[in-house]
Amino acid sequence: MRLNEKQKVVAVGGVFALLVIGLLTLNFFKFRHRSELLAKIDALEEEQKKANDKIKRIPELREKRAQLANNIDAYAEILPKEEHTQHDAFVEIIDSYRKDTNIQIQRTEYLKPKPGGEAGSKKKENFLRHRYRFKLLGTVPDFLRFINKIENHTRFLKIDTITIKPLGSADEVNEQDDKEDAQEIQKARIPYKEIELTVSTYTYSKGEGAKK
Repeated sequence: MRLNEKQKVVAVGGVFALLVIGLLTLNFFKFRHRSELLAKIDALEEEQKKANDKIKRIPELREKRAQLANNIDAYAEILPKEEHTQHDAFVEIIDSYRKDTNIQIQRTEYLKPKPGGEAGSKKKENFLRHRYRFKLLGTVPDFLRFINKIENHTRFLKIDTITIKPLGSADEVNEQDDKEDAQEIQKARIPYKEIELTVSTYTYSKGEGAKK
């Protein structure tokens, strides 16, 4: 089929328009792809910058880690040994501080850590807390002397709680105590108190796999 001049111009114009649309579409997709690449490059450069900042901090972090390790070792030095926190040994230590007072230890109880607490968490390096509750009988002045000795213990001991309840006069206590203690109480004539004391301490263990 032969085309006249007008039809030829229209056909050529249509082909040219298609070419222009194709080029524009191609440029659009290339521009969008380029923008995505630039965004990725910017993100990678930001990550690289952060990585370089972290690398620069490595000496500082190593120094800080060494300092913390030294601090932990220093803290561990003032903590009791594991065998000294066992029930009989710990009670014997506390008992030694009340011997020159009229304080009497009526009952002792080891308070087990709560499940999932600090003692339940598995760490390469950890501090294990040991808590004891003491039920005491004595006067406030003797109790203050007793507490002062505990706080001056050569190893770390912490007084967690103190509860003091009135019990009565020395005459009322005589029926509960042996004759020798009763005579001392009778002489003192100072009101006795029922005292509940909670004492805690820690032991330190690096755990398996920890670097020495």
